[in-house]
Amino acid sequence: MVGIAFSVVGITLMAYVSWVAWPDLPAMVHGGKTNLDGTPSMVPRALLVAALPATAVILAVVLAVGGIVGARIERALNLPVLWTARGLTRNTNVMLSLLSLFLLVVHGVLVLGRAGRDIPTDQVMGAAVGLFLVGAGLLLARTEAKHATASAFHRFGAAARVPAAVALTAVGLTQAAVALLAPASPLAFLVPLLLLPALGAAVGVAALRSRP
Repeated sequence: MVGIAFSVVGITLMAYVSWVAWPDLPAMVHGGKTNLDGTPSMVPRALLVAALPATAVILAVVLAVGGIVGARIERALNLPVLWTARGLTRNTNVMLSLLSLFLLVVHGVLVLGRAGRDIPTDQVMGAAVGLFLVGAGLLLARTEAKHATASAFHRFGAAARVPAAVALTAVGLTQAAVALLAPASPLAFLVPLLLLPALGAAVGVAALRSRP
């Protein structure tokens, strides 16, 4: 319920941002893409202001229902890894809260920017992506199973959890720092590319640690 409450607050704030920006939005706005003939792809302003709030609603429903249904499927199939009810609830609450905040920031930057407001898009979006990665890393670091068999798959998963969390957090902090301190630098666009090699290194560490 905490995560759902955060989602409701986030969606409400998105609606407020849309209401404030609506009079300044043209009937057709740039959708962020370019057509094959080189002309900008235009979308109705109603679609612009509704897209991310609708996404937030769908994510809230999917994650909330998925947590309940997923736990029942695990019990029904007697899977070797079973999350505790408390841990599953905490993870769902945190993820819903992170997604709600992230989507609110993206919605605000997109809608207010199209309405002609002076928004430091690069700084705000870069910091938002970085902090989302940090939050995901911290959440992953605290994710543990209730019990599990000593299978090779579980040993690998347990060994990969902390290295992957460190990789996400490190890249997220770097992304946020570069976006705030050097938004015009090419590094601001290159930092996200570090995520793949960082996670690859985490997988390599996990493979070494999970060997019997």
